[in-house]
Amino acid sequence: MNTTNSLGEFTLTPHRVSDSSHMRMTYSHTAQELMARPSASLIAHRPYLRSMLWRPALILALSMSWLIIGFAFDSPVYAETGSAVPANHPTLNQAKRLIDADQAEEALTILRRFLATPPKPDLLDDTYLLLGAALHRAKQDAEALKYLRQLQTEFPDSEVSDRGKLMQARVHAAMGNLDLAMPILTGLRNLSKDDRTKREALKLSGEFYAQKKDAARAIQAWLDEVALGTDDQAEDVRARIRELAGSTSDKKALEQIRDTFPRSFPGDVASLRLIDLYITRGEEHQAIRQIQQFLVNFPIHPQAEKVSELLVTLQAKLKSNQFFIAAVLPLSGKLATFANEVLSGIQLAVEANRDKAGNASVGLIVKDLESDPASFVDDFSELLNTDRPLAVIGPLLSKNLPVMAELAERAHIPLITPTATLPNVRRLGNYMFSTALTFQLQAKRIAAYAIKDQGFRRFCILHPDTAYGRELARLFAQEVRQHEGEVIAIESYKEGETDMSAQLKRMKAEDLKKYGLSIPIDQTKLPGKLTKLDKKVLYTPGFDAIFIPGRAADAGIITSQLNFHDMKVPFLGANGWNSPDFARTADSSIDGAVFVDGFFVDSQTPTVHDFVERYKKRFQTSPTLFAMQGYDAAKLVIDTVHKGASSGEAVQEQLMAQPDLSSLAGPAAFGPDGTLNRPLFLIQIKHGRFLQVN
Repeated sequence: MNTTNSLGEFTLTPHRVSDSSHMRMTYSHTAQELMARPSASLIAHRPYLRSMLWRPALILALSMSWLIIGFAFDSPVYAETGSAVPANHPTLNQAKRLIDADQAEEALTILRRFLATPPKPDLLDDTYLLLGAALHRAKQDAEALKYLRQLQTEFPDSEVSDRGKLMQARVHAAMGNLDLAMPILTGLRNLSKDDRTKREALKLSGEFYAQKKDAARAIQAWLDEVALGTDDQAEDVRARIRELAGSTSDKKALEQIRDTFPRSFPGDVASLRLIDLYITRGEEHQAIRQIQQFLVNFPIHPQAEKVSELLVTLQAKLKSNQFFIAAVLPLSGKLATFANEVLSGIQLAVEANRDKAGNASVGLIVKDLESDPASFVDDFSELLNTDRPLAVIGPLLSKNLPVMAELAERAHIPLITPTATLPNVRRLGNYMFSTALTFQLQAKRIAAYAIKDQGFRRFCILHPDTAYGRELARLFAQEVRQHEGEVIAIESYKEGETDMSAQLKRMKAEDLKKYGLSIPIDQTKLPGKLTKLDKKVLYTPGFDAIFIPGRAADAGIITSQLNFHDMKVPFLGANGWNSPDFARTADSSIDGAVFVDGFFVDSQTPTVHDFVERYKKRFQTSPTLFAMQGYDAAKLVIDTVHKGASSGEAVQEQLMAQPDLSSLAGPAAFGPDGTLNRPLFLIQIKHGRFLQVN
């Protein structure tokens, strides 16, 4: 099958004709992706008996029949130099026409009846192929595979074997099994002797790689396809490549394409897309560098003039800023989603400052921590020493802090991590700060609420056996004991575990040793017929509350089981509970439970409400905790500029000294450990909704 344009039209050339017979026709129906032969060429392994005298009449008849069922000739050219024309079978031709007309069920009826006759062996390969096509059209892909595999098993050397393999790949893809489709296409690309088949295998490979979000390999497959086609077909492939490269946001793939084709297509398309991405993300420094390289590599490109104008605009914009904040985040890779949330918060803070007349202009430099890990240390050093930002916001993970903190310390530029939960970041240097919601902050706030506000003294803890759960359990127990409270029992569970009865029995046993009460029930006085579930003992917990620092999905299961075991005490949680689905659960066992988090999107606190509304308007989505922590980091730096800071040293001094920094949630201050001590949100689950307690 030969692709002639990007709209799904295919050029068909009969596979089974004599060397002297060639016919080309195009049509737009997608069924032709399955068979690259007109109906007259379906049948194999039969002698050609018709003479040259029949040929003009046969061609005319075929032309009329294709037009009647919706096909259109595209300037057909007939090179008639031989005398033989393939025979055909009326039943198979009829089935083919029905498939082409999108009448798959009718085609299946005819083909199954034909298969039951049974047909001659030399017609079976075509029959299997048509059955696979019809079943695929009817969305009966599992059965389609059966016939397509049968074609390969019984007729491995058939002239339609490669067509069957192509269809197998399509069927696997339709069933969501791209990893099964790709080896088939690889085999066709390497082993098929027919250029049309190779070209279609390359086209499908590109499509499937694109579905797998592997833009670089998709484009390489399509570039290989160009070499096998005509000039018109090559232009269609290039249009396909331009569309993919122009729409992808995979920076690594684009950089790979750019570097592979630095001065030719599609390197230019990848470069232009990178420029667009850099500007969208606020990475104006990167955009300028990319533009300058583009103009060197493509000085006479059709877009060169517009790109030059953009360069002038960006350079003027950067020169207009008095100061800069740098955001160094993993904007590509596995953490890209979270990094871009942080970046959005930073951008909102910078834009809010820019919109206020009279404020010192503060620009934003953005660097992707993942774009080139091998050269990151050198690039970060250059950023610190050449661009001299007032502060750097990043990274996300604790493991990246030591190297960046050391370089920031040498440059006397504050480094503010918005998400890393490493305790006591100040041990990495005096220029190290954190606006992250740490485990320590959560444990302190929920323990203070329970002990000081609610008067609870005795607690049990049931936590997931994860780093998150273990650390929160340890810190909560530590806080309770520091406030002269008591932890009766601590139990753990595996995330996803549905039966907590063993843990709850052990917890109950520990409680009964100290404060719990167990009173036997006289079952003879109970009304009605007794069942196995009727309780023989009435248990009253001796503890005041239970802390469950886990995921919302697990907490709902746990609280219902606690109620079943008569542990009907207040439930306390951490920010893992902050899921709307958890609040809306039909189980009333969680009603009244309270958890802590660093951000509450429905808060009516004026500063938070204003932030949420501005964020929604700017980014068309609701902000997250990460966005809020990025916003706080940038805003605190900008606030120091308003108070006279004009260097990294001055920003560091103000951040360390001021006891009333203005965070979104309220007055805050950086503690000796470098963590921003700010108000946290206490959220209660009430009648299927989250309500702010404080």
